[in-house]
Amino acid sequence: MSNARNLANLLGTSTTVPTSGMPDGSWIELHTVSLGVAAAEIVFNNTYVNVTYDDYVMIGKQVIPATDGAEAWITTSTDNGSSNVTTNSGRTFTPVSGSGAHGNEINAGQTYIQLATDLGNDANEGGSFIAYFFGLNHASFNKFMNYRYTAKHQSQDYSWGGGANMETTSAINYLRFMYSTGNVAAGSRVSLYGIKGSNF
Repeated sequence: MSNARNLANLLGTSTTVPTSGMPDGSWIELHTVSLGVAAAEIVFNNTYVNVTYDDYVMIGKQVIPATDGAEAWITTSTDNGSSNVTTNSGRTFTPVSGSGAHGNEINAGQTYIQLATDLGNDANEGGSFIAYFFGLNHASFNKFMNYRYTAKHQSQDYSWGGGANMETTSAINYLRFMYSTGNVAAGSRVSLYGIKGSNF
């Protein structure tokens, strides 16, 4: 009986547990974009990326480029998208079907984080990714992230994994998912989560 009463007190008039009732370490969904039509980018601005959390997780599902052979990018900003942070990033790539090449690639001094290479835009081949961002609001350290992206290359399925150093000690308040060319296709879904209790 006491457990039921405690749950009722926690929920109040809601049917979901409020953020205030979630323990530290919980992923709090901040915003999800499900594209009904193709769009140039998916943006999480300072409405969602702010002092509430330091650590964030971005998840993409059924994500596909509208243009064949596009690169998947994430850009970051300290001024809500007016400019992009200079970033050093690197990734490994491994085929998950067939016998394609494997290896590693570096992108130094770019204004984007490249997650994957030469993605195909075949119907029903949408890929998935997860990207972790750490300490975005901390004012004394550069910002780091790591990720995993699995999708169809133009010729076969690949998995890419890597990380990046965003070369700034200023707070980052803007994250953008996009492709190097063309739109993010209709049907793509990208969500951003804040990690409760991650603030310094």
